[in-house]
Amino acid sequence: MAGEETAKIASEDIKKDIENLLQDKFEMPEFFEPGGEEDNFFGLRGLLQPRELSYLAYILEQRYGIQFSMEDYDDSRFYSLSGLSEIVAGLI
Repeated sequence: MAGEETAKIASEDIKKDIENLLQDKFEMPEFFEPGGEEDNFFGLRGLLQPRELSYLAYILEQRYGIQFSMEDYDDSRFYSLSGLSEIVAGLI
């Protein structure tokens, strides 16, 4: 149980880090509120272009010393803020 709690805390910290990257590097609006459809990078609001998501993945790999696999890119969670933070937390 303690491991799950630690993973959840790590995932939340990573999520905040990704939110900051989105606002700093990709000029996301400050009113960006993750959750629901808006949490999806390619949802109705189209928050990122595919090239920007590739750059975000590269930044995260460098920052956390991880490497995304083909399975990670194919995982539907990869395309949302919450899911991406869970994947990163699972790789570190």
